[in-house]
Amino acid sequence: MLDTKAIQSLFAKLERNRIVMKICIISNSHPTNDVRLFYKLGISLKQLGEVYVISTNGMVNSSTNPYQVVVDANSPIKALPQLYHEVKAIKPDLLICVEPLTMIVGIILKKQLKLRLIMDIHEFFADAHAERSFWLWRPVVKALYLGLERFLAGRAHAVTSVNQEVLNQLLGSRAHDERYLVLPNYPVRNVWDYQCDVPGALEQLCEMSFDLIYAGGLTRDRGIFKILKVASILKSRYPRLTILILGKFHDPTVEAEFHRSINSYNLNAIIFYQEWIPAEKIGLLLKRSRFGLWLFNPKVKRISLATPLKVLEYLAAGLPVISIKTPLMKSLIEHNQLGTLSSYHTLDIANAISRMLDLPPNEYETMSKRCEEIAETRFNWESLEPKLFDLIRKIT
Repeated sequence: MLDTKAIQSLFAKLERNRIVMKICIISNSHPTNDVRLFYKLGISLKQLGEVYVISTNGMVNSSTNPYQVVVDANSPIKALPQLYHEVKAIKPDLLICVEPLTMIVGIILKKQLKLRLIMDIHEFFADAHAERSFWLWRPVVKALYLGLERFLAGRAHAVTSVNQEVLNQLLGSRAHDERYLVLPNYPVRNVWDYQCDVPGALEQLCEMSFDLIYAGGLTRDRGIFKILKVASILKSRYPRLTILILGKFHDPTVEAEFHRSINSYNLNAIIFYQEWIPAEKIGLLLKRSRFGLWLFNPKVKRISLATPLKVLEYLAAGLPVISIKTPLMKSLIEHNQLGTLSSYHTLDIANAISRMLDLPPNEYETMSKRCEEIAETRFNWESLEPKLFDLIRKIT
């Protein structure tokens, strides 16, 4: 027999936990279809109400929640007034500011609209700005930018970050307060569309297979030149080796050097695709590959301390990872037998890749399944949703 009071109590509890609100997520650099902004925060938070992802670039969508709004601005600074007007017109209950400077918009609107404010930090911004400065001024630039970040974070009702190290640098001893939450960039389950209904060169790539893949930012510190050097060593032993590189350059001089290096090494193994790929299509190319590469410079703190989305996406697609050895990668990759690690020396990396390429088929399949299982059970965005919802309930 059904217990009527128990059922009524259950529905009352569900209704109390349900939050109906307007939520804005703003950025002055990430596109509106950014994986974290749209596919993670946006898709999750639409369970709580209407969500608007607003930025300076990306897709526009005015018909389906989460909505995507692009403002007309040609610089991160000039975007701030545009973001302000868009958010003010929407009158949200909750505003999530993704870059530090967007917090200026948040602080103003916090007072005007009485909204709740969350600062979402993706990386070591102070270190990144310092690295772009003249070496003598780097400590000063870092201290000044970190001071600004701390001032802005202190005006938020809550702060979220991709890892604990970023929070520790930003907040110090306060980093473990209940208003501060780590939301790692874990992959979203079932976001990938494996149908090859895409145009042009991407459709051609979907018909190919690759031994190695790198997907991410194309910079020196993220290892793009290491990949070329390693390929030049391996090409004699593996004449049919294929390496797919996906990403975009942000420095024209680095891009020019990259293409010169391909020619000087006489590499036929490299297949390079620089056009934008929708997040839901990345899985197409990962599934056409055998191993994922993460050959970053371990001396760069802001990279070596982060767990990159690319590595977790490799695992979700069943790709064992070949990475540079750091304590973080050792605890993830080596401890769980999800690939192999190497020093930053080119010959060591080539040897590590050879070991993986020479794995017997049954050993490869076992490792591949292990990668998929650990991503499915431990490293997925859905497992973080309850923590995010709980944080919002605490501050609203």
